[in-house]
Amino acid sequence: MSEAARAGRIRRVLLTALAVNAVLAGLKFAIGWQLGSLSVLSDAVHSLLDGGASVIALIGITAAARPPDANHPYGHRKFEILTTIIVAGLLFLSAWEILGSAVNRLLHHSPAPEFSGWGVALLGVGVMACLILSRWERKAGLEVSSPLLLADAAHTRTDVFSSILAIAAVVGSQFGLPWLDPLFAIGIVILLARAIYEILLEGVKVVSDAIRLDPDQIRTVAEGVEGVRGAHAIRSHGMTNDIHIDLHIQVEEQLTTRQVYEIENQVTEALRKKFPGVTHVALRHEPRGTPREPDA
Repeated sequence: MSEAARAGRIRRVLLTALAVNAVLAGLKFAIGWQLGSLSVLSDAVHSLLDGGASVIALIGITAAARPPDANHPYGHRKFEILTTIIVAGLLFLSAWEILGSAVNRLLHHSPAPEFSGWGVALLGVGVMACLILSRWERKAGLEVSSPLLLADAAHTRTDVFSSILAIAAVVGSQFGLPWLDPLFAIGIVILLARAIYEILLEGVKVVSDAIRLDPDQIRTVAEGVEGVRGAHAIRSHGMTNDIHIDLHIQVEEQLTTRQVYEIENQVTEALRKKFPGVTHVALRHEPRGTPREPDA
């Protein structure tokens, strides 16, 4: 898939997610205000931020899809991971606000929200919509190797669980338990914290140039190419859909430049076939018997 086609598919998924989250946020705000439920309002904020994250993601994927230029010879794909970090920041802000409101309600013994059968039913429809959207985003994210879509899918998944907690809080109001609503709101914060951790972890791996592929697996592929007598000094880094590999290969001294060139091309193609996320392979050839350097 070309970079333009990949970016186009990501945009379509994000635009759909934006539309769904905008509708859900409006619906949840209306129900939350009507019933006086902090859990439902917190869930509405979650959906609103889902939509905001989709807008930011659209901007990020547009920047990431730009071709390499003089100032960015390796392309602009890291703008995608920078955008996921911004999404995590939005999640943190929402979690902080929800936590503050929940603690305030617990301390001041606020009354339980009202119960509404139609409100619970509409929230149930929202759960199904989020569940379908999350699975679709995740499937698309895996198919195009997009950490941005996978992060947005994780974000949407937390919305499923937060909506379930909101429904439980509204149903629990029938039993006169005023502490149940803010307690479940804190549960939503815990779900948000997990999503933030997962998104930030992926971002840290990229910006810190953490290893992406097992050197032994890379060595096995490289040494499986005819003419390669050994591989070492193996390193990998980058995003899951933009992995860069550096390695040294050893060849026989009597080979011609053309023969070495063909071997290097075969190694590069073998690595790209084995690891679909690989976009760049930097090879250095050496005479057989050269002392080996340690891998990453």
